[in-house]
Amino acid sequence: MFNRLRQLLRRSRGQEGAAAVEFAIILPILLVLTLGALDLGHMYFVDHLITNASREGARYAAKYTGATAAPTSAQISDYVKLPSGVDYDAFNLDSLTVTTVYAGTFPNRIATVTVTANKNWWVLGSLLGFATKTLTARSAMNVEH
Repeated sequence: MFNRLRQLLRRSRGQEGAAAVEFAIILPILLVLTLGALDLGHMYFVDHLITNASREGARYAAKYTGATAAPTSAQISDYVKLPSGVDYDAFNLDSLTVTTVYAGTFPNRIATVTVTANKNWWVLGSLLGFATKTLTARSAMNVEH
């Protein structure tokens, strides 16, 4: 019985720190993958935000365009960035630009609003050297009158 126990103990020697070493080797890879996935999720969230901003800007342009006057890109940008709306500055976007183009004449006038933002990569940019990504969303609506 003691011989058997001695054989079992002899086999386990040299294995005490193997799991810790394996974990130390795998941990940086797991962290980069996990934080990269969070960064990618944040990019999709920002893309969703600017899509909603372009839709709201197009709705505003379509609703408040008259026969002679139409909201400018600056007015639509101010509307999209209202304090009661989403605080885009909290998302660390380098630039959030809103441009508006009107095409056609009444009653078939169309307002097209394009929102562009630059997304800085948190993890992928600092660790892997990725540059910023430009996200663009465009919405068009028929002008109400």
